Amino acid sequence: MKQVNLDKSSPPEKTKSFRRLEKKAASCRLCPSLADQPAVLSTTNGSLNARIIFVAEAPGRFGAGRTGVPFQGDRSGDNFEILIKHIGLTRPEIFITNAVLCNPLENGNNRKPNTGEIKTCSGFLQDTLSIIRPQVVVTLGTVALQSLNKILGTRFHLKQNVAQTIPTQDFTLFPLYHPSPRVTNWKRPLSQQKKDFKKIPLR
Repeated sequence: MKQVNLDKSSPPEKTKSFRRLEKKAASCRLCPSLADQPAVLSTTNGSLNARIIFVAEAPGRFGAGRTGVPFQGDRSGDNFEILIKHIGLTRPEIFITNAVLCNPLENGNNRKPNTGEIKTCSGFLQDTLSIIRPQVVVTLGTVALQSLNKILGTRFHLKQNVAQTIPTQDFTLFPLYHPSPRVTNWKRPLSQQKKDFKKIPLR
């Protein structure tokens, strides 16, 4: 599996801050049901100089839970690659993370992160945003938007706010649907998601 290139062009202080956050996430055991799962947060998530951060739900057992790289190794990752390529973006110029950094499992299958896990992990997301300072934050799915709502103190809803440019104090929020096969098959087809991605403010 091809790995994402490490970002070696970041200012030293930014790199140090991120390394500290990476170590803190790796040693976190606050969620009992996730304590044995690795946190997916490292420079393989993308560029620390990224203008755009994509925030998804949580690592999947066939994707980042296995590869250590968000949206790599499963169908959601394949769809994400199609979508960013459609708008001319590449992985080395973006950063990808999750509302919950560890893979939530139930009976060996992926499950949706619970409210407590989202709340506990929101600090890592907030710190990631503070370090990278992106201009645009694209949430992928309801869980990611829920996490940003916690950080911002807002009440945005995916159905009402999908593909809308929402100014906040520090960045532009842009809610989108998740590119998982379940979503593309039943809620938001890939053809429509391509149109949604085209509306992301890239410049």
